[in-house]
Amino acid sequence: MNDRPDPRDHGDHDGDGAEVDGGAATSAGGGRRPLSEREFVGLLAAISATTALGIDMALPAFGDIRAGLGLAPDSTRVALTVTLYFLGLASAQVIYGPFTDRFGRKPVLYAGLALYGLGALGSAVAPTFEVLVVSRFVWGVGAAGPRALTLAIGRDLYDGDRLARILALVQAVFMVVPALAPLLGEAVLAVGTWRWVMAAPIALTLALALWLTRLPESLPPEGRRPLTFRRTGETLGAVVRSRPTMGSTLAVMFDFGSFAAFLGSSQLLFDDVYDRGDQFAFYFAGMSLVMGTFVFGGSRLVDRIGADRVIVSLLPVTVGLSAVLALWAWQAGGRPGFLGWFALTTVINSFRTLLNPLLQAQAMEPMGRLAGTAAAVIGTITMGGGALLASFVDRAIDGSVTPLAAAYAGYGAIGLAAALWARGGRSDRTAEPATAT
Repeated sequence: MNDRPDPRDHGDHDGDGAEVDGGAATSAGGGRRPLSEREFVGLLAAISATTALGIDMALPAFGDIRAGLGLAPDSTRVALTVTLYFLGLASAQVIYGPFTDRFGRKPVLYAGLALYGLGALGSAVAPTFEVLVVSRFVWGVGAAGPRALTLAIGRDLYDGDRLARILALVQAVFMVVPALAPLLGEAVLAVGTWRWVMAAPIALTLALALWLTRLPESLPPEGRRPLTFRRTGETLGAVVRSRPTMGSTLAVMFDFGSFAAFLGSSQLLFDDVYDRGDQFAFYFAGMSLVMGTFVFGGSRLVDRIGADRVIVSLLPVTVGLSAVLALWAWQAGGRPGFLGWFALTTVINSFRTLLNPLLQAQAMEPMGRLAGTAAAVIGTITMGGGALLASFVDRAIDGSVTPLAAAYAGYGAIGLAAALWARGGRSDRTAEPATAT
């Protein structure tokens, strides 16, 4: 698609000193220094990180939440704070999409951040568990804006393997947040309560809002689309009819389903299965750093052989390792050796963390001018479907890692089939409706 803003209109993207400088930034900013590619990647990663911050920072507080709100010490209900967050994150993206295609990326992004802060505040002062999960849903609705806008802004400026590489780099930087967020949560718990943990992201969100003044508007006025039911319906239909988009989206959805189950149950598995709850934050941080390092290296591999070859090579290996993990967990009665289980889970999660942005880039590739709505639809399907898939796994976990390992293998196999189906329609480049102007 050549009808989107040309990346060259936003600066030269070759080399570490590449610039991302939209006309809006120059005129509104009084000649401010444009973003380098490194700062652009860092800023997109920070936008994405708001999603993870709302989850990972709260994980060490699950035990305190159970105690503070009258839940049983081994209650799995606390996983609902993750599931409802993801459901809010998923359900709202389809609303953000048409608005950002009409009004531009930045106004909608700021609106999402404001709602994000409101959900965090509600979670911090929640008097009951029911109020907490409702606030977490609102928090997720706010996080939906940054989640959808990250993909849309990336697609505005890049395409093909270049987009895949940028999204992989964003993912690599983003992984610093899962590494540090649980430790930050532990640090807050050392001086305060779980309510302080819920409130802390508000300050970080305000800092991000200030940084966003550096980001140029990536969707110029001439590229915006009318906000009407007919045009929105045409856009949604175009996204759903694209086989490469939908196949890659389904692959991401099943991948995310198993990973969301891991996020929701990992603290309980560490505590209930392995009696290592006090070490959870440190192990989780180590896993996240390994995953980020792997994704950073994988982004260089994308430059050399292309995103498609990386996906075709790595996805079957990931499914195979997941099947090995599931068989081992079943034979060990749901409790394989901790270090072996942790190491193999880290390897699988590292592979999947690289595959995820590459599949997202392939899903976005045919979308062109429909990037905002397309990113929202993709996010709604992957997050909403993934959260639903994760809820089945969360309910099945009872003192055993086997349900989670089985989800890795089963969901992974279905995701592999969806990715292969998407490749069969790769020649489809006519996703936009004829009236999309």
